[in-house]
Amino acid sequence: MGNDKYDLIVGLEIHIQTKTKSKMFCSCPTGYFHEEPNTHVCPVCLGLPGALPVPNKRAIELCILMGLATKCVIADEIYFDRKHYFYPDLPKGYQISQYKNPICSNGKVELSNSTVEIERIHQEEDVAKSTHHIESGTGLDYSLIDYNKSGVPLIEIVTKPCIRSAQEAKEYATRIRQIARYLNISDADMEKGQMRCEPNISIQEKGKWDYKDGMITAIGDYKLNPKVEIKNIGSITAVEKSIEYEFKRLSEALESAEEIVQQTRGWNADRGITEFQRSKETADDYRYMAEPDIPVIEISQEDIARISEELVELPHEKIVRYKEGYKLSEYDAEVLSAERNVAEFYDKLVEELDKEIKDLPTSAKLASNSITGTIFSWLNEKGISISEADLDLDDLVEWNLALHENEITKSKAEELLKKSLDKGEDLSNLLDVFRTKAKKSAGNIEDIVKDVIKENQNAVEDYKDGKKASLGFLIGQVMQKTQGTADPNEARSILMEELEK
Repeated sequence: MGNDKYDLIVGLEIHIQTKTKSKMFCSCPTGYFHEEPNTHVCPVCLGLPGALPVPNKRAIELCILMGLATKCVIADEIYFDRKHYFYPDLPKGYQISQYKNPICSNGKVELSNSTVEIERIHQEEDVAKSTHHIESGTGLDYSLIDYNKSGVPLIEIVTKPCIRSAQEAKEYATRIRQIARYLNISDADMEKGQMRCEPNISIQEKGKWDYKDGMITAIGDYKLNPKVEIKNIGSITAVEKSIEYEFKRLSEALESAEEIVQQTRGWNADRGITEFQRSKETADDYRYMAEPDIPVIEISQEDIARISEELVELPHEKIVRYKEGYKLSEYDAEVLSAERNVAEFYDKLVEELDKEIKDLPTSAKLASNSITGTIFSWLNEKGISISEADLDLDDLVEWNLALHENEITKSKAEELLKKSLDKGEDLSNLLDVFRTKAKKSAGNIEDIVKDVIKENQNAVEDYKDGKKASLGFLIGQVMQKTQGTADPNEARSILMEELEK
């Protein structure tokens, strides 16, 4: 996505539904997914006259937690505002949100090669869901509204216009989703609408603009091009694709001397294009005013200290520790830190292994191989998470030690682990049975080698004719006869000795 004449400038707004039992300003349950329409509603979230909002304490705590995780300044007072616009999914005719005084401000998120500056994180309520239909008899269009989603707690995370590529925007959105999941702020399931992204995009001529104090400014008499907002993007991949498309569209428009108008567009995933929706509103269009029904809420340092106890080591911090302390590769570090439950299980496995091995990089690599190999493969096959699997930590420690001490081959070890996972058999018992068979095989390995030589004369002749690959076939035959219990190095040594006679 390159253009020698123009620079891409992106600010990203991310909306995340926070994980609370009740809605933002009423006691209706938030678990609306797959529920009957309009069954999780009350006078408050339906916007009926005289209904008064009561702020959800837990929702505010989760907003502050996200602010702490992204190094924001936390306000000591919370003010709510009314954001007016008239649309069927907003029953009151306004949304309770925050305008000039967000709960969290001036934060940052570190990416692999850059830092994204966060302007604000504020608390608001979600809107209802509109669905559009065609009447079978008449062919007429009509719409229905489900207010179950109306009033669900929502935090909006707004960056400064500091993102310079579609790939950077994608990485940032991925990191925000990871943080939300790590801290149990939200499941951030985009298919369920729990997280939505809205890029604000402009392109400017190279060398004719500057970025200072979170603002894009013109140099000299250059006139800045207006921005375009893309609404309600429901996947992180689409964030990248929509920005790439819009950069190309805007570049071609300027090259054709078209006037760029500030506007809101939608992403058409089926066609892979953005489509015009409406001219972009400004803050004045929303007629913000202080919410008169909610008093100012004070946030003490004690409150912040209590909420900060929910912070944990985040993915980018784990990646650094895994690379520097565990000596893992960048790839392994990223894979193992992507989900909190995987990372926590991995850290426990490393800790227990290292009590026996007493070499941290070795323990870390063994644990990494077992999780990213057989275990991940099995989890993907079953379609479950690591927390849903019945994995015994002590058994996995024993299994890894058997590999480390060369008691068992990698292929045989993977076979036993998969058998244990598939059939629910005790892995420690399977290893004990294997060791018993291995001892028996070790006692008559020479006889087994002689049988293999006798039964595979063609391969023997090939080996003696210089085809050294035949040795691998013969070793495989020994391993097959011993059901994988023989030491392959010992089998190789005895085979070569017999073949040289």
